[in-house]
Amino acid sequence: MANERSTRDRRSEILDIAGALFLKDGYQAISMSQIAAAVGGSKGTLYAYFDCKEKLFEAFLQTRVRLEGANVFVFPETADNLPDVLTRFGLKFLEMITGEGPRALLRLLYNEAPRFPQIGRIFYDTCLMSGRKQLTTYLTKADSEGVLRVPDPVLAAEQFLSLCQAKLFMAVMLCVQREIPAAEAEAVIKAAVSTFLAAYAVR
Repeated sequence: MANERSTRDRRSEILDIAGALFLKDGYQAISMSQIAAAVGGSKGTLYAYFDCKEKLFEAFLQTRVRLEGANVFVFPETADNLPDVLTRFGLKFLEMITGEGPRALLRLLYNEAPRFPQIGRIFYDTCLMSGRKQLTTYLTKADSEGVLRVPDPVLAAEQFLSLCQAKLFMAVMLCVQREIPAAEAEAVIKAAVSTFLAAYAVR
């Protein structure tokens, strides 16, 4: 048990250090040798945990997204109180994507993905789609319970997330707006929920 804990701790340490380097200097600029030096071990030790930089970066992304989304993409068993559920989710989602850490990660991906499409694909497949699948499942449930009429739950999930980002996300990403006042976030999310329900609520 102690050895397993030590292995997990060492792996987490490597991910924390490598992640900080990726966010600071970019994916391309950082080598496994630099990561090993920063971690304080040999390259052999690093390769014992991750056999290439791509696998290390993938693990970093998965860990970050899991931590960021742990309390966001959580939905009840039934579709009761749908407007309240979507409002609470929307506020948490907006707070998550406009936080300092997620902004730094997205800027890294936007900058590196054109030159290294594999890291864009890693993020899209293993991270971005994970939370969307949970929202899609919830909307499918709402449809089956007769609360919504959602012919394409995958598209509907994407539409709702896009509505939640309206006006505020790009302003924050481009540093036009440094912070989002709570009242402004609430207004945007309430409008997102109203627009979404106008399209999909059962009449």
